Amino acid sequence: MQSNISMKLTQKLTFLALLSSTFAFSQVKLGVKPQIFSFNISLSDYSFPGQIKDSSLSVALKQKEWYKPGEKSFGLGISFWKGLTQKVDFSANLTGTFSNFPALFVKNDSIGKAKFTPQLDALLHLKAFSEKSKVNPFLTAGVGAGYFIDQIAVYAPLGAGLQFRFKEGAYLIAQAQWRKKITSGINNDYLFYSVGFAQQSPFASKKVEVKEPEKPVMPPDADADGFEDTKDECPTVAGTIIGCPDSDGDGIADKNDKCPTEKGTLNGCPDTDNDGIADKDDKCKDEAGVARYQGCPIPDSDKDGINDEEDKCPDIAGVTANNGCPEVKVEEKEKVERAAKNIYFNFASDVILKKSFTSLDEVLKLLQNNPNLNLSISAHADSRGTTERNMMWSERRAKAVADYFINNGIAEKRLTYKGYGDTLPVADNKTEKGRSLNRRVEMTLSY
Repeated sequence: MQSNISMKLTQKLTFLALLSSTFAFSQVKLGVKPQIFSFNISLSDYSFPGQIKDSSLSVALKQKEWYKPGEKSFGLGISFWKGLTQKVDFSANLTGTFSNFPALFVKNDSIGKAKFTPQLDALLHLKAFSEKSKVNPFLTAGVGAGYFIDQIAVYAPLGAGLQFRFKEGAYLIAQAQWRKKITSGINNDYLFYSVGFAQQSPFASKKVEVKEPEKPVMPPDADADGFEDTKDECPTVAGTIIGCPDSDGDGIADKNDKCPTEKGTLNGCPDTDNDGIADKDDKCKDEAGVARYQGCPIPDSDKDGINDEEDKCPDIAGVTANNGCPEVKVEEKEKVERAAKNIYFNFASDVILKKSFTSLDEVLKLLQNNPNLNLSISAHADSRGTTERNMMWSERRAKAVADYFINNGIAEKRLTYKGYGDTLPVADNKTEKGRSLNRRVEMTLSY
């Protein structure tokens, strides 16, 4: 029963807010409230609705503690008010409350905490009388949001208040609101009381005296070209553009035209290929280009259709799929892969065995004969030993292979190497054959 009463009250206040909003946007009349700002003090009661199972408004008001100031949380705020019609006002309110929450009021707060809580509300106020009344009761409805202990909760303020008007633009406004929770950031509704002193905004519109316009006096125009002397950039010479001559008729005054006798669109100069570079400065005036190449297109040195700025191999014709570099030949790939399978090291060492040199020299010769080729080296280990030790030896072995080529004249910038330890096996580490396959060096060619 009590829950139904609370629901009906909420519905009525919401209906009044919507009705007020409709009138606010459909009527503009004299006698509405000017723009005012108010400074408020407030008290918030977070506890009494939550102390009983049924927290409806009618039951909550029967509690004996709800009206005692000592049970409330103190707050300060500022509000902006503006009349929408003679009986409907809008307000936006920012309040900071030094809150002392009871247990379980805020979601997941089982003990209750004291915390500073900011709240922001947008409200409509339906007044009983016109704005000029000295005492004016009103109903309030709207929506608000607060930051309650690291979480945001949305609520619907519903309530009533009294407005006392002292003189033009000065008010005392008292309100009492039932703030009904909407989202789950808080577990209960709560009461909010505020008193504020309001004063008319200094930015409110004021009546402006309208004077009869004075008869215009034509300003002087010495060269009689229709541009008054104060705005004529060539006051002694008749002209059509900012008061100046335009000899080639391109819409740019001669004094600002870099090609005053030649009609053009770029600072008054022609630009045949429309590349933004005037013909007089364009070395390729019939072909669109870029400024850094003096109006010519970006060059393509190897004529492979990929300009040098996007071509990773600008001196060797290649293909788009390989970023302008040629594809590595199949036989070269296979030679390097075979060589990699014949690289051996002393046990638990990065010393390369002599029987590996024949294979390494084949790759060395390939790199010497193809100075544009680069080589990537990776070393791997089986799962025996610790992960850290396997990684250490694989890194040292990859470097040892790279050093072999560097010591034989291959530029360091053409080589990359990395150890992977036992992280990338190619066979089962449970068998000797599998472990043997996992202890390997891999080499890959690229441009």
